[in-house]
Formats: sequence, C-alpha cells, structure tokens
Amino acid sequence: KPCFCYRPLDPGPCRQYVVKWYYDPEANACAQFWYGGCQGNANNFETEADCKNSCVYT
Repeated sequence: KPCFCYRPLDPGPCRQYVVKWYYDPEANACAQFWYGGCQGNANNFETEADCKNSCVYT
C-alpha cells in the first residue's frame, strides 16, 4: 500500500465542504468525511472505489 494511505484524516482548514473518502487503516476500509476543499493530505479520494483500489488489501 502507498504510504499516503496511512496519513491521518485531515479535512483541511477551508469550509467549502464536499464529501470525500479516506482510508482507515485500523478497519482496512474506506469511509466518508467532509473535506473543506483545500490543503489536507493525499489520504483523500473522490470515490469509495478509488480509495479501495489504492489502499484496501484483501
């Protein structure tokens, strides 16, 4: 798995909230979060499928 999968959830400081997906390594699953629209980190995906394909191991 890429190391960005292990970055902590970071919604960033902005307030243009949109729903994104992040990888939760403890659950080995992807979950939704409110992204503020700027900054944050690379553990941030447009879709659940993108998140799973990048980070979830089977």
